[in-house]
Amino acid sequence: MPDIYFPVHPEQSSRLGSPHGVRVREDTLYTNHKGQEKSGIRKRADKALDKLQEILRKMLGPEEVVLYLARGQAPATWFEQYTLGWYIYYVTATVLVFTNRRLLLFQVQRDGSWKKSVRAVPWGDVEEAKAKGWLSRTLRIKYRNGKKETYWGLGWGDDKKIRVLLEALSAVGAGETSAAGSIVSLCPNCLAELTPRVYECGRCKLTFKDERTMVRRSLLIPGGGYFYVGHWFPGIAGFIVEALFLYWTIMFGLAGLGIIKLALESPPWQAEASAPVVYLVSAGFTALIVTIAKLMTIHHCRRFIRDFIPKE
Repeated sequence: MPDIYFPVHPEQSSRLGSPHGVRVREDTLYTNHKGQEKSGIRKRADKALDKLQEILRKMLGPEEVVLYLARGQAPATWFEQYTLGWYIYYVTATVLVFTNRRLLLFQVQRDGSWKKSVRAVPWGDVEEAKAKGWLSRTLRIKYRNGKKETYWGLGWGDDKKIRVLLEALSAVGAGETSAAGSIVSLCPNCLAELTPRVYECGRCKLTFKDERTMVRRSLLIPGGGYFYVGHWFPGIAGFIVEALFLYWTIMFGLAGLGIIKLALESPPWQAEASAPVVYLVSAGFTALIVTIAKLMTIHHCRRFIRDFIPKE
């Protein structure tokens, strides 16, 4: 494990501080990639520390110190980015905390407050890490077990600073490793390592929202999966879309079976005899849209669930 005083910027001596009760290296936290202290960087770092101070004081070990904080977005597939649109920036908002021991990742709200979801990886489990980009600045990580992730949307200058930190960390040794060989989720209550897809902490028994309940609500309630995981905006949108097309599925189906008669001013068919067939085809089409909407809800919400959301 790199010593808390290991050199990062040659022109800066190691300088410890404790803003908000969190032990930090002021010579790296408040400086740019050249080691120059900037008021803007200090203001941004202090704001992030203020939002995360409670959990950081709890997490940091006796020989661990915060080196830098950067705001970014958690990994997301192209499908998630395309189907969630601008909302992807809200659901993937993350603060990356670099310490001399490990990389900590906190999911946050738009104002920087913690969502009670945290992941961590010791530097010994990071086989390769590259920060780069111009228009889109990213941190690409390959873990010891072969898994790869890309954190995107880094702030201006953060990629350069992270490159300096990674070079300094690699120069003093890889540090400790873990049995997982990769990044892991931690219990927000006791900080024990959580087992993927097991929605209860093995140590403190804190329970999390689970996939089975999410799938059941997604299937039975329009937008129900989003409501379950706490995302009201896509939940309301999903409710409107699913309810509307479900209504027309039922109406077209009943009309096709001759149970009810729909009064349409300009039907798309000419012969009245073909109307039942067209109604049933329309019912099948709208049912397909409802099915796709529900599958999309399940796909999105499964991702949220696997980040471990504590039950209220």
